[in-house]
Amino acid sequence: MPGPDEESLAAAGASPMEEAALPPRWTFSQRLAVVYGAVSLVILLCAGIFTWWQAELLSARNEELAVAETRRMAERVGSALAQARQGVSVLAVADPLAEGPEACERQLNAAHLTMDAIVRHLFVVGPGHRIVCSTLLNATGFHTASSLIRTAELTGRPVTGLLSESELGLGRVIGVAHPLRNEGRPAGVVGAAVSVEELRNLIRPQLPAIPGLRVLLTDSNEARVSLTDDGEPIPPPPPTLTTSFITPERPDAGVATDRGTAFIQARVTDDLLLVATMPEQALRAGAPLEVALPPLLLALVLLGGMGALFWSVQRFVVAPLEAATRRLEAPDGAMPGPETEDAASDVADLIRRLGATRATRDEAILLRDMLLREAHHRIKNHLALVASFLRLQERQLSDHAALQALRAAQGRMMAIAKTYELLHDGPGNLVALDQTLERFARALAERDMTEGNAAQVQVDLKPLEVPADVAVKVALVVNELATNALKYAFIGRAPGEVRIVLRPEGEGGFTLKVSDNGSGLPNAHRRGLGMTVVDSLVRGIDARLDRLPGPGTSFLITWVPRTTPASET
Repeated sequence: MPGPDEESLAAAGASPMEEAALPPRWTFSQRLAVVYGAVSLVILLCAGIFTWWQAELLSARNEELAVAETRRMAERVGSALAQARQGVSVLAVADPLAEGPEACERQLNAAHLTMDAIVRHLFVVGPGHRIVCSTLLNATGFHTASSLIRTAELTGRPVTGLLSESELGLGRVIGVAHPLRNEGRPAGVVGAAVSVEELRNLIRPQLPAIPGLRVLLTDSNEARVSLTDDGEPIPPPPPTLTTSFITPERPDAGVATDRGTAFIQARVTDDLLLVATMPEQALRAGAPLEVALPPLLLALVLLGGMGALFWSVQRFVVAPLEAATRRLEAPDGAMPGPETEDAASDVADLIRRLGATRATRDEAILLRDMLLREAHHRIKNHLALVASFLRLQERQLSDHAALQALRAAQGRMMAIAKTYELLHDGPGNLVALDQTLERFARALAERDMTEGNAAQVQVDLKPLEVPADVAVKVALVVNELATNALKYAFIGRAPGEVRIVLRPEGEGGFTLKVSDNGSGLPNAHRRGLGMTVVDSLVRGIDARLDRLPGPGTSFLITWVPRTTPASET
């Protein structure tokens, strides 16, 4: 016999085995935890990508700075060699052999005093490759087999030599030579020995503060000498350094790495190169913590803020809702614990309060709209009643000026009344300005025709809604301008027409033109009460009033709202 639980499952259409096979249902708290974990993973991944990008950017910048420093040192060595070569060229032009060996020696000693300390020795080689005169006494008559002398003789041009050991015991030197010519034929060579030791003293004070930095001077014969004088073996540059040197991305410079050492190469002369070596780590972005710390702190702040937000949602929203759900799904007689019951009752009470608040708010809005429409209706009726009293008063007046004043007051009241009539008919605080002006123009034309004026009032109005206070003041302005046109524009001439044109302008603004085809007012026309009222009303809504050129009289009103009508509602 099946048990009661099995019977209920069978009645529900599922067997006990099928029920057990169903996957467990995820709670909202579990889903929230999964979302938080996924978002945390994305944030950490973004922080890692940003750290890698920042490290690559800083490494590229460090490499460019190191290349620039190496080029600067190479230019300094090249400039020193160029100055030595220029001094030798000046001596060669002076032809020190022309006045004999003694005069040649004096001339070399005088020139040597004016040169930099890197030039250790000056000499002149005559025919047979023997030194004729020299700044060193023991060098005179010495036979030199230097390839530098032969190259200068054969090419007939100044030559900067390679790294070599001095034949006169001066240590490592770089030779500089310039040929002598006598009537177009080789007559000898003026040479100088540039000391590598002095080049080292020249470069050492200008070395950048990079740990493990070494500077090497190499030539085309792969001879190398250190300019940092650290006594350690000089590492051979990797073959990739030469390949990097000839790429078009960095002309006259190359960068390569080999077994944790970075090599940067720059050209000094055609045969001499300057190579700077340093630990590869010196070109990296720096300590990993220094690069990773800012994005890591930002990621931790984001994770902490999101964790606090998710905890608050879980504690004060999800947990009470789940408790309320369990209470509804619980079988008869099973009640949740005290904490769960309190949370569920809090949620239910919150829902009831929200519903009551929304219903009260909707009722208050409906009551407000009803009261506003009733107030607008009463204002319109009161204005119409006052206008009727003024019409009754007209019948008892014989003074023309007083009669005109009463009629102007009636027109102003009717202009306001038409606006409040539209406010009563439509919802909200916006008024259809085109409908207001159309009703007002009809009433104005009918009133003036009954007074014997045959002028017509024509309107060309585009649909536009404006705030109620703007509509009231615009209607009063149109009342004053149109009334003036009907009174004075056609005196002593055939009847014409008054035109009112409304066009939208910008976002929520408009342009309103009131014109007539009458004789027009003179520029020096005396300003009466009507135009004073117009100016005051236009300023009251932050509009602009411009008088346009004739024929006739034309006024243009331009209004642009400070805020859009949607925000005002």
